[in-house]
Amino acid sequence: MNQTTITPISGLSSTQLDNPTIRACVGWKSNITPWRTGDKVGTIFLMNLLDESGEITGVVFDDLCNTFYGQIREGSVCLFTNFDVTLANERYKLLKNPIQISFIEETVVQLEEELCNTPFPKYNFLPLSEVYKTPDGEPVDAIGICIEVADVEERGGHIIREIWLLDADEEGVMLNLWENEATSFSGEPGDVIVVKGARVKEHDNQKKLNADWYTMVQINPETPDAISMLEWYENM
Repeated sequence: MNQTTITPISGLSSTQLDNPTIRACVGWKSNITPWRTGDKVGTIFLMNLLDESGEITGVVFDDLCNTFYGQIREGSVCLFTNFDVTLANERYKLLKNPIQISFIEETVVQLEEELCNTPFPKYNFLPLSEVYKTPDGEPVDAIGICIEVADVEERGGHIIREIWLLDADEEGVMLNLWENEATSFSGEPGDVIVVKGARVKEHDNQKKLNADWYTMVQINPETPDAISMLEWYENM
């Protein structure tokens, strides 16, 4: 019996000609979300896949959303075969990785384990003091104490909730939660908020973080960074 050759995520390339297989933990997946470009419409969902070597964004479009959404379970380990490796689309970029994998009709997802051993998700936290130096549209990971939670508002046909974050350097930044992230947010002042894949955007001459359907938002996760942040805040 031929044994499947596993390619580490760090070994993927948008120029490779072979058909790689990766074995990855599903760190997170988004909801299925509508997209529109001009007259074209459809649906999309994203996922964060990781192994010991690195992480990559997986992208699923349109009819394939219904095919694969139920197969992709957060925290599980799967084999992924027959996918396209492409340059990361800036609209859907979650990570610093310049490439992404796109699911196609021939993609196969095979469950390997119900729970992965790789710590997930992986974070590359940006100090809040560095947000103002970050280019617009850049995805970042951030952690901070929730200092203030504003009410949900409607602006220009969109739903938004503003919250203020403070980190251990006592630097603050506004995090804008949009649409479902705004209405479903249950955090309170004093909670640790962790975001992965938030987007930096300047508004009123101020750089802010923005979290929408493409962002993973966690409240008081049981991670060393979050626990340390809470201990710092409680001892201020």
